[in-house]
Amino acid sequence: MAIVSMSRERLSSPRLRRLIAAVPVARLGEPRVRALTAYAILFAATVTLFARIAEDYLTGDPLADWDVRFAVWLHDHTTGGLVTAFKLVTLGGNAVVLSALVLSLGALLWRRGAANDATLLAAAFFGAEAVNAALKLAFHRPRPELAFLHLDTYSFPSGHSTAATAAFGALAFLLWPQAHTGWRRVALVAAAVCLVGLVAFSRLYLGVHYLSDVLAGLALGAAWLSLCLFAYALLADRDVRMLLRR
Repeated sequence: MAIVSMSRERLSSPRLRRLIAAVPVARLGEPRVRALTAYAILFAATVTLFARIAEDYLTGDPLADWDVRFAVWLHDHTTGGLVTAFKLVTLGGNAVVLSALVLSLGALLWRRGAANDATLLAAAFFGAEAVNAALKLAFHRPRPELAFLHLDTYSFPSGHSTAATAAFGALAFLLWPQAHTGWRRVALVAAAVCLVGLVAFSRLYLGVHYLSDVLAGLALGAAWLSLCLFAYALLADRDVRMLLRR
């Protein structure tokens, strides 16, 4: 009984109540907490999706078999004009091109006093690149033999798809407050989805990736982006920042 009484006294102490109130999870009705919940759910869903795709590749499930057949079919139906066009489109996911874009926009945001936004954009892109590189080494899947481009790196997961998803997703998130109408927000999301989709499909059309590589890259990019957005929203909470400083 004495232990129970002491526990009740501690739970009712003003200091503990202030501490609990400062944690976002305790404020379930707030928009920021709903956003944190959404990012956590997205992270769990995309990580699960990536794991399922990776499992299918490793165990030789039907997806892996369909990978080869689809790659052969797409290669047989390519045209020279579209190959040239997609060689340009695929630059949208190129590490050098995206690095220049992210660093330029990051510097602009930093000069305008939006250090957190600049950090989010950089973390989303460069973090996705680093995670993708590590996973390529872990899975060491050879490239398709029907490629129009010669690449020495491994195939799974697609780096272009991962980087484009993370970078353009973060950019769309940062531009969201500037889209004040519903139509503008729809256009913003559609533009980001189209950019990522075109980059991802260009990897298939050029024969440098299998379908499962691209799908895994999209899932990985979305997972990393959701993790970055979770950290961004969490650290933007004033009470959480105060707790971390203590």
